[in-house]
Amino acid sequence: MTRIVPMFLAASFVLALGAEAQATLNACTSAKEACVAKKTAALLKCHSKNSKPPAGLDPAKFATCKQKAKDKFDGGSNPAKGCFAKLEAKYGVGGCLTSGDVAALETQVDDFVDAVICALDPAAGTCPIVPTPSPSPTPSGCFPNGAACSSAAQCCSSNCASGVCAPSCSNGIFDGSETDIDCGGPDCADCPLGGGCASSSDCVATTACSAGQCVCDIGQSNCNLNPGDGCEANTSTDFLNCGGCNNQCSFPNANPTCVSSTCQIDSCLPSYADCDASAVTGCEVYTDADPNNCGFCGNACPGMQTCVNGFCQ
Repeated sequence: MTRIVPMFLAASFVLALGAEAQATLNACTSAKEACVAKKTAALLKCHSKNSKPPAGLDPAKFATCKQKAKDKFDGGSNPAKGCFAKLEAKYGVGGCLTSGDVAALETQVDDFVDAVICALDPAAGTCPIVPTPSPSPTPSGCFPNGAACSSAAQCCSSNCASGVCAPSCSNGIFDGSETDIDCGGPDCADCPLGGGCASSSDCVATTACSAGQCVCDIGQSNCNLNPGDGCEANTSTDFLNCGGCNNQCSFPNANPTCVSSTCQIDSCLPSYADCDASAVTGCEVYTDADPNNCGFCGNACPGMQTCVNGFCQ
């Protein structure tokens, strides 16, 4: 019985430390979420003031309002005063789940606010600029769509179907039911990123129709700069583009992963361990030879013993 009590107390102490560490991580995460919420609210407030009659804010005051929201979030000319930087200084190394994530989240917040304002007030100037397709000039001497024909060469659309000139999805002309030149609508292939659309079904996968234009779905980005395959990178889960294009997750001696646009350690390489619970340092301990963490974290070899291949000897 005398042995059981000390063991129970020791186990309780370890659990208490674990709970405290988790509470610290949760507190920092919650505080960072509040940073994001405050910037979002500040930007929306600027737009609200700008839309009040009779004339709203003048351009200079509107720009100043938005800049203040940005400076509080990223610190402006003094990054150490940014919302995230203050929290990381407060909670210390390992106290926050992520660090250095200001730029990627700031871009996401700005894009989100612009999309909200676009949906509420399309004339506010936050909607993507939709290019107006320009139909190619009708060649002289050819038949318009609907006219009788005996060959494709007779039709301006270069398409003679069942004896009638008909629209085509490959003639470089904005005609028929398509929503942009040679794409969209019920008959043509889906439009690429930036193409004109009437609904999201007119756009390639990973994109959606917003204000008449195919734009990236939420959480997706066009990292390879190819509009044809849409927004191929899921910046919420892609460790090569985590939180933004080309932001590759990397930690010492560890396999990285991307969770909710945040780089995290997925697993440690063999014989390595993350003993300080900090993603920044990765899996910093080589447990095959560390006498203080032999085989696993916290396993200290007694006396003068050394650690060989993860065992105290």
